[in-house]
Amino acid sequence: MNNTKLWSVVALSTTVLGIPSVASAATAKKTSPQLPPSGDTTGESSPTAKPGTPTTVTQVHAHQIAGRQAATLYVRSIPVLTFVGQETNPVERANTIAAKINQLVASNVDANQITASWTKEGQSIKVNGEELIKIDASVGLPDTTNNLAQDTLQATNRLRRLLGGAQPLNQPTIARQEKTQPQQPTAKQPQVTKQQPTAKKPQATKQQSVAKKSQQNTNARVTATKSGTASYYGYGDSTRTANGERFNPHDLTAAHRTLPFGTRVRVTNNWNGRSVIVRINDRGPFIRGRIIDVSLGAARQLGMISSGIASVKVEVLD
Repeated sequence: MNNTKLWSVVALSTTVLGIPSVASAATAKKTSPQLPPSGDTTGESSPTAKPGTPTTVTQVHAHQIAGRQAATLYVRSIPVLTFVGQETNPVERANTIAAKINQLVASNVDANQITASWTKEGQSIKVNGEELIKIDASVGLPDTTNNLAQDTLQATNRLRRLLGGAQPLNQPTIARQEKTQPQQPTAKQPQVTKQQPTAKKPQATKQQSVAKKSQQNTNARVTATKSGTASYYGYGDSTRTANGERFNPHDLTAAHRTLPFGTRVRVTNNWNGRSVIVRINDRGPFIRGRIIDVSLGAARQLGMISSGIASVKVEVLD
């Protein structure tokens, strides 16, 4: 009887005061959702890019030149600078410049402020008047012209084009900067007029002979034609091509993905109308949208050194 009264009191208290029963509390605890700790993400979600992260437009490829460690810096898949091991690691140097270039892109650099500098201290590429990189024996153009001033000019023009489409620097202006002041004759040094010797006809170099031979039979039958983008490569003659021969950047050769080795093709630069006949001895290019990689020697004849790439027509010759 007493127990019945006790439970009646408990039930009445629960109803009036809103005190949850033990069973109700247990049920509430079991069904409460467990929130993840702050910052946790599920396995399917992608992390959001950190604000302020610079846009990456560069790549660094390590290789060797004549047995020395080297690294080539690419900007938007175009080779711009090659670093050769001297006192410092060329890969580290290339990565340092790559980071600076990425930061310039992130800050929307004005490509017209990318300039070339020629002083007594040497050649360099500057951005907004501050030195970005010095061009010397340890760093220069991948397809070097063997002239530091010209390497500086071409590397600068590539950066101007790739980082903002700026017009190339004027080469004649560069040439005038490089000229030294002519020595003025003194009173004790009378000028003597000498008869100029008859100029001898220069003999054709081996490279010119190869080029002339390659251009013969330009009326050969065309069996296939394709248009697209061409690039060029020339990292030295210490590597082997896909057909096993030693690569010579000055030969008129090219890399193609499918044409048989030995096939002759005529490549025409649609931008300037210049053409060259090359021999396929390598495989490539492996960048989407490009149909042929020509050697440095062929690129010179096509007039595509400064641009790095060109819109071309490729004709397979019989």
